[in-house]
Amino acid sequence: MSSVRIDHNPDLKKLWDEGYDLEITAEGYLLIKSVPYVNEQRELKKNGILVTILSLNLDRTIKPETHEAFFIGGKPCYSNGTPIKVVIGNSRQLTNSLSVDHHLSAKDDYPDYYEKVTRYISIITNQAKAINESVTAQTFLFLEQNPEVKSVFNYIDTNSSRAEINPISEKLAGQKIGIIGLGGTGSYILDFVAKTPVEEIHLFDSDNFLQHNAFRAPGAIRKERFNEHLKKVVYFFDIYSAMHRNIVPHTYDITSDNVKELQNLSFMFLSMDSGPQKNDIILYLESLKIPFIDCGLGMENIDNSLKSQIRVTSSSNLKNDHVRKYISLANPGDDLYDKNIQIADLNCLNAVMAIIKWKKIYGFYHDLDKEHHSTYVSFTNEFTNSEFPN
Repeated sequence: MSSVRIDHNPDLKKLWDEGYDLEITAEGYLLIKSVPYVNEQRELKKNGILVTILSLNLDRTIKPETHEAFFIGGKPCYSNGTPIKVVIGNSRQLTNSLSVDHHLSAKDDYPDYYEKVTRYISIITNQAKAINESVTAQTFLFLEQNPEVKSVFNYIDTNSSRAEINPISEKLAGQKIGIIGLGGTGSYILDFVAKTPVEEIHLFDSDNFLQHNAFRAPGAIRKERFNEHLKKVVYFFDIYSAMHRNIVPHTYDITSDNVKELQNLSFMFLSMDSGPQKNDIILYLESLKIPFIDCGLGMENIDNSLKSQIRVTSSSNLKNDHVRKYISLANPGDDLYDKNIQIADLNCLNAVMAIIKWKKIYGFYHDLDKEHHSTYVSFTNEFTNSEFPN
């Protein structure tokens, strides 16, 4: 990925030029190492690390969105051993690989990271200088970060670091996700999955992206592109590969003949039409104990007003004996009332329900009831949960 370069940001470059030992993590944190401080035993230490979240626009720093910072090491103190007043909290886990010991708050309207970093370092190191005037955080021991930090994203997820939920987001890391069907619901599922740190996202659909698809999919397509006769998976790959590096388009449907292509996937979203091929897919996923979510959207035009019901049915290691009760396996044409009416907002809601349940299964969201079947009825505005594990 194209990482944040210190020499491309004036505030970071100024810190660098003045001798501060900087490191930028893949999750969007700036570390300033070798910060001298006084601990509670009135001892002089030289190995403190100041940590701050980076506010970024692509690979460029912007004005810090928070005045707060963190510290790794003993509790920074005045020269008499009393904790400095900017210390307001204790340890926390920022990412799976980055934990801090203290939470700091020196309120100010910092215009850039040079002003923010030097203010905090001044507060901490001035007390160390009271013991030994020669100590400094300006070591000139520069170690530039690896310009090719391994990540599934093309730019840093500063949203997770800003919200301090990296350890929660990383619960989704490493998964290989499959999405069968890139229609209205499937395309919104892709939109949400692409913003998570899953390892791979495989897209399966043989259809072209046509004009009617544009009115029930996220984003907007320029009209000239319809003449390119793009496959859905290719069109959506072009869009979302700008954010996520490991999206794999498959320009065909999954059938009983090629269902084994799913064997190495971690989780499946089924947003496809009903039919015998869906039964083959479900049987195969069940045989390999691959969890999945099936999405359903039913809609009727009654007296010139739409009546709809949305369904999300989950199968996991906790419960999977209920799916055929709710998932239609008949050919779509067998339903006399099947008009395939779809509306973008309900497609999006169907996808949101599926995404929230997927994240519950992996502990991103707390899941009290662990329901495996949910419905939403538009005309009563009612959500219903059922099929709970024994």
